[in-house]
Amino acid sequence: TYSLPAIVLMSAQFVQVISRLQTAPGPSERKNILLALTGHVLTCHQLGMVLMNLKYSAERVSAASMLALQVVDPENAVSHLLPYISWEEHSTREEILKACAGR
Repeated sequence: TYSLPAIVLMSAQFVQVISRLQTAPGPSERKNILLALTGHVLTCHQLGMVLMNLKYSAERVSAASMLALQVVDPENAVSHLLPYISWEEHSTREEILKACAGR
């Protein structure tokens, strides 16, 4: 069960988040954007889009761990996240999927 207050991002708000991630100059700026997402609910599809817009594998693993509790459909982790992280090394993919599905 989800016990935290859930704030749903409207489509336009989510597009703004992705745009900010794409133009953020460095990892610390991207992390601040991700921190602002805590408290909002995300689908695995949205999380995949977030991960796709992070530059480094370590950022993607950290983001998946940080945002895992925000995911409302963890049962879809494999089917909805794999298209966004398929290029990652196997161990990195497993870390991301474990963070989301195994929360």
